[in-house]
Amino acid sequence: MSWSGVQAGAADEALARWLGTQTELKSWTADFVQTRHLQALLQPLTTPGKVWFAAPDQFRWEVGQPARSIALREGDQLVVLAPTLKRAERYSLVEAARGPMKDALALLDTGFPRDAVEFRRRFDLLSFAATNATWVFQLQPHSASTRKLLPELTLVVTTNDFALAATELRFADGSRLRNDFTNAVRNPALDPKLFQSHLDGSWKVTEPAGAK
Repeated sequence: MSWSGVQAGAADEALARWLGTQTELKSWTADFVQTRHLQALLQPLTTPGKVWFAAPDQFRWEVGQPARSIALREGDQLVVLAPTLKRAERYSLVEAARGPMKDALALLDTGFPRDAVEFRRRFDLLSFAATNATWVFQLQPHSASTRKLLPELTLVVTTNDFALAATELRFADGSRLRNDFTNAVRNPALDPKLFQSHLDGSWKVTEPAGAK
């Protein structure tokens, strides 16, 4: 995309202002509606959910009410739970950091950047749109290997408080995944147990190939 100097300057200033506010974010929680657009389906699929984040890198995503799928960071592992099936998958984040899954897994906390320099290293700004209510940043992963999975992503930020309003991921197969957030609470006190899987002997736990 060809930008004028004025456009590029405004986009960069807006991104810098948003990134600057994120260093003050200690925790965050919100409800969301997840919309999946799949090539094989005429109508999108919508599912409610809830997300929790605690700085610097803890998160918990619950999709469905009650939750059908849960993804959380537990220590140096990503744990994906299917509660109704009592199944869990564990992925080593230490090993992922050495391989091509690093950036893909990092997308789980893209909306909560802690380091502006690292964020700009990971993403290139493709376009920027501003209204009285929102800023819309269209981004592209800088890593070529990540772009094979996820060519583009969009972050929507409210202009009154710089809160995350929505994220949208566009995948290489043409499918899209959008999360629209509501009832967000900034810096609430969160129970550390939220970021624990609490698995007992009734769960079947696996470590998929490539997870180690």
